[in-house]
Amino acid sequence: MERAAGSTDEWILPVLRELLTSAQFAAVAKDTTASKWCVAVSSGFTTDDAILRAIARRTRMRVAGALTSSPQAVARVPERLARRYSILPLSVSASTIDVATANPYDLHCEQAIAFAAGRRVRMSLALPARITERLEEVYRPASVVERLLASVGPVSVHQVEPDTDPATATQLADSARERPIIKLVDHIVAEGIAARASDIHLESEEDAISVRYRVDGVLRTAMTLPRAIGLPLVSRVKIMSRLDIADRLRPQGGRALVMVEGERIDLRVSTLPAAHGEKVVIRILDARGGVRSLDALGFDDTDAARLTRLLETREGLILVTGPTGSGKTTTLYSALHSLVSRGLNVITVEDPVEYRIPGIVQSQVNEKAGLTFAAALRSILRQDPDVILVGEIRDAETAAIAIQAALTGHLVFATLHTIDAASSITRLGDLGVDPAKTGTALKGVVAQRLLRRMCSACACDSDEPIPPSLWDCIPNGARLKAGAGCDVCAGTGFRGRMAAVELLTMTPTLTRLTVTSAPAPVITAAARAEGMRSLWTSGVARIMSGETTAAEVSRVLDSETNRAGDGDQASAEQTDDWPSRDAKLPATSPYSEHGTQPGMPERRVGTDSMTRIEVGVVDVYVIDPQTETWRVLALRRGTGTRCPGAWEAVHGRIESEETPEDAAVREVLEETGLTIRRLYNITVHSFYLHQTARVEVAIVFCAFVDSGAIVTLGQEHVEYTWLSMEDAAARFLWPRATQALGEIRQLLGSGDAGPAEDVLRVL
Repeated sequence: MERAAGSTDEWILPVLRELLTSAQFAAVAKDTTASKWCVAVSSGFTTDDAILRAIARRTRMRVAGALTSSPQAVARVPERLARRYSILPLSVSASTIDVATANPYDLHCEQAIAFAAGRRVRMSLALPARITERLEEVYRPASVVERLLASVGPVSVHQVEPDTDPATATQLADSARERPIIKLVDHIVAEGIAARASDIHLESEEDAISVRYRVDGVLRTAMTLPRAIGLPLVSRVKIMSRLDIADRLRPQGGRALVMVEGERIDLRVSTLPAAHGEKVVIRILDARGGVRSLDALGFDDTDAARLTRLLETREGLILVTGPTGSGKTTTLYSALHSLVSRGLNVITVEDPVEYRIPGIVQSQVNEKAGLTFAAALRSILRQDPDVILVGEIRDAETAAIAIQAALTGHLVFATLHTIDAASSITRLGDLGVDPAKTGTALKGVVAQRLLRRMCSACACDSDEPIPPSLWDCIPNGARLKAGAGCDVCAGTGFRGRMAAVELLTMTPTLTRLTVTSAPAPVITAAARAEGMRSLWTSGVARIMSGETTAAEVSRVLDSETNRAGDGDQASAEQTDDWPSRDAKLPATSPYSEHGTQPGMPERRVGTDSMTRIEVGVVDVYVIDPQTETWRVLALRRGTGTRCPGAWEAVHGRIESEETPEDAAVREVLEETGLTIRRLYNITVHSFYLHQTARVEVAIVFCAFVDSGAIVTLGQEHVEYTWLSMEDAAARFLWPRATQALGEIRQLLGSGDAGPAEDVLRVL
């Protein structure tokens, strides 16, 4: 076994002899200006990886994978020893310490590290250049930060006290600001604000720190930092927000006020212990974009007009609902801003106060001091308020006081976390509010989501496929747009956001439903019958106006079909005991004598203010598969019927309490006299009936029958013929027949549905 000779790397010569030609080896051996490893690689004779593999074979040592150093291992090996012997500490246990080295023959190194760490040394191999790079990151994280900051321009972020004069705040930079970690945090905050981020995420991963910005509701990775600077990075943010830097085991929350390029910016900081270290989220509360006029909220003309009329209310409760980050606070602040000019006494109770609004008294919840939403509301009612804003209704006590305030002549705004407008009414009932009081006090509910706005600088015609959830909402041939990505939108195709809104305004009908504790689906149906647009309909309107993309609407909103499917069971449970026999139903109720009766299958899968969508008919393509080429049965309609003289497949309505497959079997028997041997579910088609202002959905089936069976025509048809699939597609009146026959050929061309047999075959 060769030994290292002093500080040279003569030990590597036997390894190089195996890799190089005689001439190459002689040239390397004669060079004394640098290490033999570097000479061999720089001369182009071999590569680092080839040398490393050869050393591993010769010494039977493993090659280190990710050179991740644990803080415990780094603490056991002094920096001077790590640099002297060019080793990188990786991990440590009770009896051993693992290190990475490029020289496995250095016994002096092994002895020195074992003595310093008090443990047996286990070595693995790594490239010398990679070890040197990681040593800088592990023992000198500041130098890595300096290299990062050297590539960016200077930033101007100064921490200030809330009562600091703005002129003085810009002069608060001191010598401490030259420290790299402080400069790095300033850079991260400044870049986030410049990128219009609402939140900055600092996430500790196994071998790195990820910095991500939430811009227009979507997280983007901005930079990846060395794992070693995670602790000082988090500590700096904690110092800014006056948190305990020694407490890393409990979640903490705080605030900071900074000046960025002469502008005051509020930061709300939250920490959370995680597997690889604390995660920090910095919420950026930029007042420059937080309080906007109603016109600047991004509502379309229809919803903006309805919201303006709702705000003309002098008393009562107005709710804004939606998930976290859906713009509820921005909408409320804009509404309050429009009320200040009326000479009203406006008081808010929030947790926290996100934006300061001149002319409005804003109080912040402090649960440690006993100032909860309920306690603050009780005090506010003694302050002669005209308008009250409740940041969030979280419990029964707050809900009861808010309702009572609305009933005693105050205009109350509040937020609630529900999925849609009608669910807010039932949510108040869940909190114990008397439905009669809710029906009297509630004036309206605004449910909203935020959609990314298409970048106007790079918007162009799009040929991207339409998501399946929008197939029935966007007309064929519609010209849609999408952002191609440019410098203005940072390559995303989007810049800014706008609201998709569901605005429920209380009417006598809705009040009666509320008082009788109607379930949310019933209230929703009645509200849409009276003009309320759903969130989905609002989103589709944004697509058609070219303000956003189909993919964005599909990403943010649930389609009405999905929402109906998800809520079928819950809706059935909710309506078991409603309404009572004595309750008077509104004419628009889906359970009235003009609508679907209880016990009948639900045909309607969605509604809006103008049309109904109903699953009402079946189309059955009858096929004789036992001939050389498949034959399709074509029927010709008689005079005095709908579309006289037209050729079609079997077509008919679904009767009450009948499934679509039962309807298909019945219609084939009635119109042709044939018995179906096999029935397959193929697809779904929809069409608009202007006479009844209804969109009807047809379930498409394929029916296989026996060859040579006698066809007996029903009353609607006067002639029949068997045609090839190509001739049938040309003979049938409706173009959708071509699509259906094509899908039948593709799915059943082999005689059955193959792997999809259990899915498509009905009988």
